[in-house]
Amino acid sequence: MKVLSCFIFMLMLVACKKGSDNSNVINGNSYHIVGKNIFYQDKPVQLIGSNALHVFAAGSSDMRNWQIDIVREFIGNVKETPISGAVIQDASNTYLYPLQTIVDSNRLNHQVTILCPFKWDINASTHFTGKWPSNTTWWAAYKQILAQWALNFKNQPDVWIEVWNEPYRYDRTDGYTDANWLTHMNELVSIIRNTGNNNIVVVPCAEQGQDETVLFTNGQILKSNYADILFDIHAYEKWLLTSNTTIGNRLQQLQQQNLPVIFGETAPMNAGILMQPASFLDSIYSRGMSVCAWLWKYDESDQDALLTKTGKPNNNNNNQWGTLYNTLCLKPRKF
Repeated sequence: MKVLSCFIFMLMLVACKKGSDNSNVINGNSYHIVGKNIFYQDKPVQLIGSNALHVFAAGSSDMRNWQIDIVREFIGNVKETPISGAVIQDASNTYLYPLQTIVDSNRLNHQVTILCPFKWDINASTHFTGKWPSNTTWWAAYKQILAQWALNFKNQPDVWIEVWNEPYRYDRTDGYTDANWLTHMNELVSIIRNTGNNNIVVVPCAEQGQDETVLFTNGQILKSNYADILFDIHAYEKWLLTSNTTIGNRLQQLQQQNLPVIFGETAPMNAGILMQPASFLDSIYSRGMSVCAWLWKYDESDQDALLTKTGKPNNNNNNQWGTLYNTLCLKPRKF
């Protein structure tokens, strides 16, 4: 009876038209990019969400009260995390939940899933952030797994794959050029498309995600090569330590370029610097842009965690981060 009641409740949610709330995030319907906007069926949507660690404990029902639309999932051991099947223990004896289990839970709670590779295996040196993709020792093996992800989720349009997390160094001292970015991103996106997966693909920006200027030189090229590309920018010190005018101008330039973007990470603490995200979030919201917070975590000792251990908004020495983001999540969506 509990299963039947849950099923009936889900059907009621699908049938209900609630205007500007998050009822547009429903399993089985198509998401795509039109111009600078994410579309659900034939209408633009604004998605407010969070990064999460469900690979260690799948289950997103606790996000319902915050009306989370989209979950960017931290995949911290790409090599060993199963796509489907049973929960496993990796080489460090950490429990890893299958990607399909994570997706199914998010879908049950009407959330889009972004699968993002953060770390190749249990070794401390294999974080994706700051790395030149083709220079990593796991480059060839990762491309094989990326293809497996793409094949498994190709008929699940509410599952988007991000091809890399925060490529290249923040200071460009690794010899980075925008041409390198285009070469790597073309190759990674093509792996997904060659499987027949036509879901939205998320492509990170340069300088460990914080530099959007690569989009002005090469964003339209990549967008013309592949449909349904969504660019991911991370808003930390290179965004939050600038003036409100500068933030507004940068966002306006992105929108004038007709470039579809999501701010896949933002938080008040990064690189040991405490920042104030309030004005940035106000600008994002007013423009109908989509954003994911870092991080859905129950731990007030972590200044970026959205929740305390008891599930309250975490406002511990972080510029009221928990309450600030909770307030944003509960606002009506602009579309």
